[in-house]
Amino acid sequence: MIRKILLAYDGSDNSRRALDLASELATKLLADLHVVHVLMHGRPPEEMVRMAEVEHIAESVHETVRPGVTYNAGRAYDLFAPSDDAAGRVRMIAALGENLVATAKSRAQEWGVQNVQTETRNGDYADEILDAAEEQEADMIVVGSRGLGTIRGSVLGSISQKVMHHAAQTVVVVK
Repeated sequence: MIRKILLAYDGSDNSRRALDLASELATKLLADLHVVHVLMHGRPPEEMVRMAEVEHIAESVHETVRPGVTYNAGRAYDLFAPSDDAAGRVRMIAALGENLVATAKSRAQEWGVQNVQTETRNGDYADEILDAAEEQEADMIVVGSRGLGTIRGSVLGSISQKVMHHAAQTVVVVK
């Protein structure tokens, strides 16, 4: 019986499809949904920068981290550009992660999921997803086939491939 579903969420197109499937399953199975996002501390992929701009996440993050400083539309990449302010960059990445899981929680609740928890984590993407699934005692993991990273896996993304091969739980990979 599936009582808890863990969703790995990074805001990518496949991740959003995974969110919808996980939400639908959780609603129909009366299961809890736990949304986890692993913070991206490297150079952000272009898809993340585009998504942050399109969904107005960049502006929200900018307001959180740099209150009182005017945000210029079309400048989302500047939020992630390397700078001397390493602490500011860390705050920006954390704020983006919190914004992503809040958006995912809201979407899951729109689907009718009764119990949605969220968390952001630091570390190796696949390892953190696997650790979260174990800690949350998830019965199922739902993950997008390829996220915001560069194309490195042959058929599936390298993260979803690692999760699929090492998880003790049922893993659903969404394309």
